[in-house]
Amino acid sequence: MKKLLLSVLVIFTFQLYAQDYIMLLDGDEIKAKVLEINDKNIKYKKYSNLTGPTYDMDKSNIFLIKYESGDKDIFNAGSTKNNVNSNPNFGFGTPTEFKYYPNIGTQNCQVQKPLGAKVFGNRSGDVFFREDLVYYGYDLTYLRLSNPDKIGQSSRLIQDYFNEWNKVFNDNVGIGELKKWMDKPYMLMGTPIFQNYYKRDFNNFVEYGNFCISFDDLQSIVNSYVLNETQGIGMVINLVNFNKDREFSMQWVTFFDIKTREIIYAVLTTGNAGGGGMVGHWAAGVEKGVRDIFIDQIYKKKVSNNGMIPSKLRLY
Repeated sequence: MKKLLLSVLVIFTFQLYAQDYIMLLDGDEIKAKVLEINDKNIKYKKYSNLTGPTYDMDKSNIFLIKYESGDKDIFNAGSTKNNVNSNPNFGFGTPTEFKYYPNIGTQNCQVQKPLGAKVFGNRSGDVFFREDLVYYGYDLTYLRLSNPDKIGQSSRLIQDYFNEWNKVFNDNVGIGELKKWMDKPYMLMGTPIFQNYYKRDFNNFVEYGNFCISFDDLQSIVNSYVLNETQGIGMVINLVNFNKDREFSMQWVTFFDIKTREIIYAVLTTGNAGGGGMVGHWAAGVEKGVRDIFIDQIYKKKVSNNGMIPSKLRLY
């Protein structure tokens, strides 16, 4: 009888105490029940052992606490460990110079649905719940335009439109919008990577057929980035293909461990292009792929595997 009562008490305790997240400055995360916060430290129990010992932690090691209710307490938002742009000594070490790989990507690959998604990676929870995100913007370095009518115009199109595209992408779906849509108010802007496109082959932009970038190729791209930041989760939107025949834009929404460069979660999306002008036409496809598909259909619904994606939106 005593054992039964003890079991019931333990179950009741787990139901009573909700799960909190303690986000540390080094990027680690502790699932806990916070019991007390004073001037210098916090007291908590590990969520996996609520009947176990009470731990003390100095507040100087904590970035923020996210409570089960959704409320947050920020402790060191201005610390140089978190403010990735404030410390000139931050540096990944290698690589020290961006390298362009001309063999990245697959020509004449299978054409995708004009609106859909496919997910890769097994650490989606880090992306959904951690707060130490660093946004790197749009990467157009390996973008291709599938339009036979524009063959021979690659260099001119890059010079005429890449900077304007980047401006419109960031105006429509930039860090301000992503912070709001993803509920990541402490997302930081990291080392700009847009300028990497200067090292691409300017004569190799227009394609006859469809163009794809595999997950393995995507990992090679992320490995090549030269970044000032050393910790946290990096986020970049890698543009892949503007397909004129099917009128869609294809892009990866990519999340990676900044320290190791391992891609922890990535979503390949497509979005219907539309609207007037070369800039607005493709910007509409990018916005739909990022906002309508990634944000609304994947991120907000906490999709961690392809089985959770409706079949009509699931890419091959």
